[in-house]
Amino acid sequence: MANDPAKDRYDPPKVGSEYEEDYFSEINPGELFRLFPDSGRKMYRKSGDNSAFDIKERVEIQFEARDKVYVKS
Repeated sequence: MANDPAKDRYDPPKVGSEYEEDYFSEINPGELFRLFPDSGRKMYRKSGDNSAFDIKERVEIQFEARDKVYVKS
């Protein structure tokens, strides 16, 4: 039985993402973050314990302490 090179390829797992997952309460005020680990999504700047500033729309948004956010590493 011959080897089929098309089916015999090694596909290593991805090394990682350029974004680190954190909770909203764990990031420092003034730090930039996104809600999804995607460069095309909106960016926010943490402005208080439960609030952040939407940079594109220029509005204040409320967050919970345990909301997951993504910070670019």
